[in-house]
This record gives sequence, C-alpha cells and structure tokens, in this order.
Amino acid sequence: MTMRNNNGVVLGGGLPLGERIGQLVEVWIRDGRGRDHLVTGKAFFAVYSWYLRHWAEHDPAWGEFVAVSYDFIGGSDGWNAMLRERAVCESCRDTYRLENIGLCTGCMRYTCYACDPHGSCAGEIV
Repeated sequence: MTMRNNNGVVLGGGLPLGERIGQLVEVWIRDGRGRDHLVTGKAFFAVYSWYLRHWAEHDPAWGEFVAVSYDFIGGSDGWNAMLRERAVCESCRDTYRLENIGLCTGCMRYTCYACDPHGSCAGEIV
C-alpha cells in the first residue's frame, strides 16, 4: 500500500471511519511502522479530527499512528497551515477556512456548521 492508497482508504467511505483507521493502523504496524502508510491532506484532517473526539476508545497504537502522521505533515506548523487552507461546503457552496468547517466521516464531504447534518448520510461531522 502507498500513501495515496492509505488516503484513499480514509476518503473512500464504505466502512465507518473508525474501522477504516483500524485497518490502516494494523497495516502500518504489520509493515514496520513506515512512513509509506501514513495519511496526509484531507485524509489526515479526517483522521486527526475524528481521533481527537474518540481517542479514549482506542489502544495506544492508534495514538502512535496519529502522532507519527501529525509529525509527517509538519507537526504543529503543518497542522496550523492546513487549518488556514480554504474548503467549500459541499451543501451551500460557501467557502471557509478548514478550521471553521466540518467533514462528514461517512461521505467525506466538507460541511459548514449551518448545513450540518446533511441528508441521509450516517457519518459524524468532525
């Protein structure tokens, strides 16, 4: 698996996000915790935002995976730069900084808090 495929596992939907992350963590551990299995960009935003809400529910390996991915994107400087990026709410088409918009863990659409929740998607807005 390459990084692009790992991002695709997160962004591809299907299983609940927690199960998708669990699969990534298992592969990451199995293959020696290499950087080829880390997530970046929108996939990292989804994983990190979801993990911040659910960290107590998972074993330390999940925390390690998230921390190593966080370092890989540039640590706090990379995270802060990501939060300043702009994203479009896919419901109303308004534009927001990433720090001011949510992401649905089901359909992986950016969603502003005025439009949350959206339709019949069972995802959680993080």
